[in-house]
Amino acid sequence: MKFQWFIALLLAAAAGLIYWFTRPTTTDPIILEKESRRHPASPSDLQAVNQHIGQNVAGAVLERMDGQAAVLGSLQAGKPLVLVFFSHDCPCSLEFSGYFASAMEVSKEKAIWAFVFADTPDQIGKFVTESGFALPVFRDPEARLSRSLGFSKSGCFTLVNVDGTVSAIWPGVSLEGLRDLFTRLQLSPSQLPTIPTIPDAPTAGCPL
Repeated sequence: MKFQWFIALLLAAAAGLIYWFTRPTTTDPIILEKESRRHPASPSDLQAVNQHIGQNVAGAVLERMDGQAAVLGSLQAGKPLVLVFFSHDCPCSLEFSGYFASAMEVSKEKAIWAFVFADTPDQIGKFVTESGFALPVFRDPEARLSRSLGFSKSGCFTLVNVDGTVSAIWPGVSLEGLRDLFTRLQLSPSQLPTIPTIPDAPTAGCPL
């Protein structure tokens, strides 16, 4: 019996030594990427954001990448403003950026576009690089504007009239939503580029 206990102690000691010499030595924190949560927007999402139609956001303040304040009313230059809300570490936002960039290119004579993040300039810059698109980006510190519009997920977008009032809100990206946007901008929906992978129903992404 004593011999069996001795063998067991030796095995335990050997296991401890193996762990000691093979244990991870890095002290760097493990950074996990945000899991994609792309899903159709619910009816409750639409109901929540629709409450903000008619709200005036002309005085809302965003930040440029150099830290300078950007009042929404000053960005419009006499044109409607399309605000798209993204998160820098959201795979959905990267996917959606292509859909919105295509729409922006066709409609840039009719509207000003702004892609809004609650992230740091470095994080936003990395996102733009990864997307491969020249997106006009702005910071929304502490997500104040997105919260005021009832947005909690990436991919939501809104149309702001020249007078600063919110005229339409979409709780996620979809082919129908972009067609509706084009109609409101007095563009033919047929001018929207063909995007085979764009969702048919409003689809939101990761939390902002």
